[in-house]
Amino acid sequence: MAKNYTDRGKTWELANSWWILLTFAPIGMTSFIAFLYTGIKVKNQRWKIYGFIYLAVFILVIAFNITDISAGIFLVLWIVSIVHAFKIRPAYLVQLDFLKSHENELINQEVSKLRQEAEAKFGGVNRLQTQPPQPKRDNRPEIDTNSQVIPQIQPGVPEEKEVKKININLAPEAEIAAIPEIGIILAKKAVVKRQEIGGFQSFEQFAQIMGLKEHTFEKVKPRLVFSEGENNKEQVTSGRVIDF
Repeated sequence: MAKNYTDRGKTWELANSWWILLTFAPIGMTSFIAFLYTGIKVKNQRWKIYGFIYLAVFILVIAFNITDISAGIFLVLWIVSIVHAFKIRPAYLVQLDFLKSHENELINQEVSKLRQEAEAKFGGVNRLQTQPPQPKRDNRPEIDTNSQVIPQIQPGVPEEKEVKKININLAPEAEIAAIPEIGIILAKKAVVKRQEIGGFQSFEQFAQIMGLKEHTFEKVKPRLVFSEGENNKEQVTSGRVIDF
């Protein structure tokens, strides 16, 4: 564990890797806790599923109580869980670093989302309560002394929202990671790859190198632009991490 995966230093990374010790318990009895902890800490559903799988296998072996076979299964499961824990450690540290760095941002986003949901649910009630009573009107037509034409807004016509595009060859890592379909892991990979090849020439090249799936391909394409021949010299401060 000598290699550093974040800018927070070796001490911080070791302190946040304590959960690996859970996999060293005899016959892997607490290995599932390590994966459940990491999955909950960085909101990674896949690691939580791994934790439940390790727990299920452990319970099944105990339930059948087959002495000759269970000892071998326990040993294999123990070794696999230790290796697996070290495999996901780099991705866990990078994701934890990102969450810590953007903690306030994420909290604000959650609060904003809750406010929008509340507005959608109760907004109509609030408007009815705060709307002042309208005075009674007689049947005489009103004469408008200021002949001003008020443009009419057609109901049911949605307002088009402009999609913000970023230059994949010039954008910093944080801006690329802000695209929901890409995230921090692919953003780091994109920065490393564009330095290696001198910049992406087209979206097709970008999608092939990054290994984008078809549904992700269609969502990401309108958000990116490419500048041919420009070599981004941004320095990468952390290594590439693969999410297991």
